[in-house]
Amino acid sequence: MKRSLVFAIAWAAVCLPAAFGDEITLRLARTLSEEGDFAGSSVEFRRLALAADAPAARAAFSWSAAFERWRAGDPAFADRLLDKAEDEHALPAWQISVLRGELALARRAHEEAAFHFESASRRAEPDAQSYTARREAAARLRAGDAVGAHAAAERAGPDAEAAVQAYRQGADKSPRLGGWLGIVPGLGYAYAGEYANALRSMILNSLFIWGMVETAERDQWGAFAAISFFELTWFSGSIYGGIDASHRYNRRRLARAEAALMAGYSLQPDYDALPALQLRYRF
Repeated sequence: MKRSLVFAIAWAAVCLPAAFGDEITLRLARTLSEEGDFAGSSVEFRRLALAADAPAARAAFSWSAAFERWRAGDPAFADRLLDKAEDEHALPAWQISVLRGELALARRAHEEAAFHFESASRRAEPDAQSYTARREAAARLRAGDAVGAHAAAERAGPDAEAAVQAYRQGADKSPRLGGWLGIVPGLGYAYAGEYANALRSMILNSLFIWGMVETAERDQWGAFAAISFFELTWFSGSIYGGIDASHRYNRRRLARAEAALMAGYSLQPDYDALPALQLRYRF
C-alpha cells in the first residue's frame, strides 16, 4: 500500500503543473523520510532545491537533502550537499554548523565536530543552545578532552554537567594491562568486567591443559600435538581477548556518558515548515 502511494505521488509530481508538482515532491520527500528511505528522500529534496527560485528555499531544501543523506550513512556526500546550502548565504550560520558537526562525528573527526558544535552553541537561538552544547561535550569526550567537555556541559545545564562529571570520576581500562593479565586465562576479561567470558576462557584453557597432561602421560603424542595446537589458539585468544575487552569497556563507558548527555535530545528538522528551515531539538 505504501509503495503504491509513493508511485502515485511520483507520477503526480511529473504530470501536474509546477506549483502542484513541487508540493507533491515535498510530500514524497517527507513520506520517504518517514518510511526510512533517507537516500530517496534526499534525492527529492535535491529536486526541490534545483527547482526553487528563492535562495532561502534553495538553502533549506539543500540542508534537508544533506540531513537525509547523513541519515542514509553517507556523510561525505552530505557534506557536498551542505556546501550548496551554505553557498546560498540564506541560512543562519549556526544551522549550517550544527549539521557540519554531526557530519564530522560520522567521519570520526571529533575535534572538528567539537569546533562546529561550539560555534553553533555560541550563536544559536536559545532553544538550540543546550542541544549544541551537549553535542560539543559529547564530541570532546570522544576526542579525549574531558576538561573541554566539562566546560561545554556547564553551558548545557546541571544534568549535562553531572553526566560529564560522572565520566571524569571513572577511569578507562588499560588495553596493555588487559593483555598482560590475559596471560593468566580469563584474568584479562575479568579486569574489563566481562566475567562470563573470563569463566569461559578459564574453563576451556583448563580443559585443554588437562588434555595435554593426560595425553602426554599416556604417550599419545598425536593427540597431544592436536590438543596443544588448540590450547595455543585459546591461550593467545585470552591475551588478545583481554586487550579487546578493555577497549570494549572504554567504548561502553563513553557510550553511557554520551547517552546521559543526550537523554531526551535529538535533532530533527520540521519538514512541515518548509521552505522555511526550522529545527527541533527534543524528543
